[in-house]
Amino acid sequence: MPVDISTIPAADREDFQKRLQVYGIDINAVQEPLSVAGSSVVNLAFGPNQPSVRQPHVLETTDLAQVKRWIGVEDRIGQRLTPRLKLPGRIDLGGRTPAVGGRPVGDAQARKFQASPNMMMDEGGGYGSSLSDDDLRMLDADDVNNVRLAARAFVRGDSRLVGSFQPLFSSVIGKIIVPIWPLLSIHVASGSVLEFGPGVHALVAYEVIIEDGGKIVSRGHLTVNCTKMQQGGRRFVGPPIRIGPRVGGVAGGFRPIFSE
Repeated sequence: MPVDISTIPAADREDFQKRLQVYGIDINAVQEPLSVAGSSVVNLAFGPNQPSVRQPHVLETTDLAQVKRWIGVEDRIGQRLTPRLKLPGRIDLGGRTPAVGGRPVGDAQARKFQASPNMMMDEGGGYGSSLSDDDLRMLDADDVNNVRLAARAFVRGDSRLVGSFQPLFSSVIGKIIVPIWPLLSIHVASGSVLEFGPGVHALVAYEVIIEDGGKIVSRGHLTVNCTKMQQGGRRFVGPPIRIGPRVGGVAGGFRPIFSE
């Protein structure tokens, strides 16, 4: 049965529904309020052998740009985060022979694929290029590691910096699963802990209340996307909050979001 949002003021109700729409969720998917009592630890997690008091709404995609929208890291914010990220090295597939099977690729090939940080659209064929199976077979272990580094930088930082790696993402990274937690409200009492993770998670709620001495902890990357937030005696209204190493009563940390 859908939760009752009729008591929420009209403007707030519209805001909450817009936040749900970011994840393709309507009010029917919203769960009942979650209260974390004093001196207790409550877990919200997804995956094998991960205890959780609730189950998330699970989204899947191979599009990292979509993942970036779900976790709320806009490029203007990513510019500030990028210096903290390890950037990939250069990938140059031009003239290589496929590592496993396939036909040799020589100088006669019209297009050579290149990718590196800060590469512009007209520099190496990275942007918009379609890669064949032979192209992908040229990737060695270092290349695959660089694509993973680029993927993390794309999602967490300024995506334009590693945009030339985009044609490789879906083949190397594959399907990405993002647990979304649509709750009407969350109340974390003093002395209690609400823990998310591991992995990447997004909490979308109408209201989040964290009493003094209460904590929301993330063992991965957590985005809190809510209409209203009260932390101690302070109220916040605004865009999604991306949980970093520590923000007041909200603790967490960036961890790799793509499993090996």
